Amino acid sequence: MDSKKDPREVLRQEVLSHPNLLQFFKDAFKTNVEITEKTTLKEFLADYLIEQADLQYVIDELDLEHIRCCSECGNPMYEGFCIESGAEYYCSEECLHKHLSEEEYNNLYDDGKGESYWTSWLD
Repeated sequence: MDSKKDPREVLRQEVLSHPNLLQFFKDAFKTNVEITEKTTLKEFLADYLIEQADLQYVIDELDLEHIRCCSECGNPMYEGFCIESGAEYYCSEECLHKHLSEEEYNNLYDDGKGESYWTSWLD
């Protein structure tokens, strides 16, 4: 019997119509991304990247200008300590002081004349 249907397309249609597709995806890829029938592809990709990818890699590759990753904990941040013009970033005093004492930071800050400071990248 000669079929004119592409097996991959038949598979695709079966998968798309399966009632448990969203739950299967969440379970198979161990993701907490909120997936609904109304989730757009761009929303899904953004949420999946944020949850699963190395955030510093995403920020660097997409050349994002309003966000950084903390050099200590890796959390995303839009404000925080910028050390030596971007050599390192810290989201909090707790993360900062794991690498620099208050005195070391104050020396780098140099009463606002140094290249280490607290800033916001949203401004």
